[in-house]
Amino acid sequence: MNKRNDSDLIRNWKITLPATLAGRVEFMLLSPVHQKPIYGARARLVESLLEYWIAVESGAIPPHIPSVEELRSIE
Repeated sequence: MNKRNDSDLIRNWKITLPATLAGRVEFMLLSPVHQKPIYGARARLVESLLEYWIAVESGAIPPHIPSVEELRSIE
C-alpha cells in the first residue's frame, strides 16, 4: 500500500456529488478481490484531477492522471 511521502498537511473537504456519478466512480474503484472500494483510491483520484486542473490553468505541463488499474494497485 502506498503512503504519502511528503510533509504536506492534509485538509478534509466535504463535497456533495450526484449519486449516479459517485456510484460510477465507486464501481470503477472496486477491488476485484474484495468487491469493495479500495481505501485511498478515491482521494488519490481527486488529488490527481485537481493537480491536473491546476497545471492546465496555470499553463504548466499537466501531471499524470492515474488509470483505474493504477488506482486499484493501492491495496
